[in-house]
Amino acid sequence: MRMQISVRRCLVRGRICASQIPRWKVLFHFLLLCIFAVAPSCAQSQSDSAAAKPYATLDRQSVAYRGPIRSAESDLPAGPAVVGMILPLKGSQQPEGKALLAAAQLAIEEERAVGPLPDGRELQLAIRDESGPWGQASAEILRLFEDDHALAVITSANGTSAHLAEQIANKISIPILTLASDPTTTQANVPWLFRLGPSDADQARAFCRRIYADLGLKNVLLVAEADHDGRIGGEEFEKATKEFRVQPPLRFEWTDSTASLESFRETLQTKKRDAIVVWADAPAADKLLEIVRATQPAALIFLCSKAAQLENEGGVSLPANQAESFERPFAVNSSGSKQIKEREKFEQVFLAKTGMNPGLAAFETYEAVRLLSAAIRHTGANRVLLRDYLANEGKPAGVGDNTPFDPAGNSLRTFALIRLQSENLAKP
Repeated sequence: MRMQISVRRCLVRGRICASQIPRWKVLFHFLLLCIFAVAPSCAQSQSDSAAAKPYATLDRQSVAYRGPIRSAESDLPAGPAVVGMILPLKGSQQPEGKALLAAAQLAIEEERAVGPLPDGRELQLAIRDESGPWGQASAEILRLFEDDHALAVITSANGTSAHLAEQIANKISIPILTLASDPTTTQANVPWLFRLGPSDADQARAFCRRIYADLGLKNVLLVAEADHDGRIGGEEFEKATKEFRVQPPLRFEWTDSTASLESFRETLQTKKRDAIVVWADAPAADKLLEIVRATQPAALIFLCSKAAQLENEGGVSLPANQAESFERPFAVNSSGSKQIKEREKFEQVFLAKTGMNPGLAAFETYEAVRLLSAAIRHTGANRVLLRDYLANEGKPAGVGDNTPFDPAGNSLRTFALIRLQSENLAKP
């Protein structure tokens, strides 16, 4: 009877008291609780430490690529010297793909006018469509390699396509030039990939310097599209605000839906912003800016390179009195004045041939094709030698540095924010 009473007194809410549990079990559970209590703290500490100082770094200068074969064995079979392109030719980004294709064709025509390559080959474009279900871009990039025998491939500003091209290039050894600004494309140090313009990190720091340091603005709205490129770009801008030690932006995640549009409109109506940073593609930017003009016309607008792919068709537009409020980054060579003249000439020819005003991405594509064409004239139809040429390795004597990429494939050209002029932004 006493034993039963003792046991009942030890029962507390269905549990046996500690005095009835063997001591080793008590110690075990106590230690287990201590581990769970300390683990989150340790993980957080490790995360913070890793962010401040990585446990290991890669010396890119000491890991220079050396191609396996540089002889004629790597030459492609007889036929044209093909430059491949993967572009959006359907869907909402079709206007962008149309403009990029027209720019590439213009560059090829100019190169053909110079004459055939030293080995008698003729330059030719091969175009594949990245639009469609998941996986189509990978299949089309492979076709550029297997069916079209492309010497190199140019990708659009789509970061997902750039990553797919990067993986394929690393396995089958083909140079890739990309317009994508995703900084992670070159962090793996894949020796076959080269990015033509500034990365998202470069753009984010430039925006922060302009907004916070030069203009002294504080209230900023960051609009990031809910896809791969928008997420990466938005994160880079938020990182940059931390580096500048300024008030973090109000972030709005954009999805292509009526509900998102209404939510964005409500955000602008209730929260006044001095500046709005848009990290989205051109079709999304066009929808967003229409609401900005109606709700906060005085706000300064900063467009990432992907948002300002096109300046008129399918891109951004604005009234004349707001022409000075749109800025986006644009890479320039060290001889910036020469490049500006080249761009002006290109715009005139492009307008005469197509009836459209080209966007900045069209000129970047034109530059990419011209760059590859000049390289192929020196290397011949050899992918390995072409890669070495782009990386400034093994160039023939007397050839200057026309392709300034660092060992990781990042562009070394300086770039500046430019203002989009109203005459280039008026819709037809």
